[in-house]
Amino acid sequence: MIQLKKIDILFFSYVFLTSILLFFSGNEFNKFLELFLTRGILLSLGICFIYLDTKVKNNFINLLRNCYPIVFSMLFYTETVFYNKLLFNNLDSYLVDLDNLIFGFQPSVEFSNYFANPVFSELMYVGYFSLYIIIIAFVFITYFKLKKEREILFFKLAAAMLLFYLFFCFFPAAGPQFYFESPEKALPTAFVFDKIMHFIQQLEQPTGAFPSSHIGISLIILVLMRKRATTFFKIAIPFVILLILSTVFIKAHYAIDAIAGILSVPIVLYLGNILYHKMPSFKL
Repeated sequence: MIQLKKIDILFFSYVFLTSILLFFSGNEFNKFLELFLTRGILLSLGICFIYLDTKVKNNFINLLRNCYPIVFSMLFYTETVFYNKLLFNNLDSYLVDLDNLIFGFQPSVEFSNYFANPVFSELMYVGYFSLYIIIIAFVFITYFKLKKEREILFFKLAAAMLLFYLFFCFFPAAGPQFYFESPEKALPTAFVFDKIMHFIQQLEQPTGAFPSSHIGISLIILVLMRKRATTFFKIAIPFVILLILSTVFIKAHYAIDAIAGILSVPIVLYLGNILYHKMPSFKL
């Protein structure tokens, strides 16, 4: 018997909803076909993991079966740029104006100009990169150490990611790295991690700046693990602080994006909790 868990229904529902948005997005046929083909592949892989888990008793297969929506969700971030203009064009000009109104200057430009020291810059790049390590650590700790709560914890992280991405579908913002021209968008050099992050940024699309999902997701992980994995929580705190600062420093986000990312945490957690208790599960 195959069981579709709540996280599966969440994932399939997101794919269905955004596929409708994609259908009305007006993209060129080749891009339209590419995006739908990618979705078909991801859905097929998810179904394969679900099926194989009923046939093969293997920890790796079971891990993939339980967390594939988290892994695949990260791939859905960049594709929002192809269907996020249905209601608005990019809202960057308003976000820039808000930053100027609040601070009297543009933090995403001045921060890295003022602290252009390579050592400090390296810390910022490490902080931004740490999100990926934090997510991976969350997945493994949850799977191997928090077995009784793994279903709800995986669901809440996946729901948080997809809720952020769904918001980006309707409220587009490119971010400073795409909105500003040179030399405002120039980034300071460091030692190692600047090269890594510049490579990752080249793969990104002008989407999802407001609010900062990097900050929101990292803080949500901290909240979920605060009492469940205290050692991880304590180790992760300084990296999350660096991450919050780095989002503005490397011009991935405006300062208002970072503030909104912090303020969004209780809202996203609340919505994720509602979804978990309302979402059905099925046995086939």
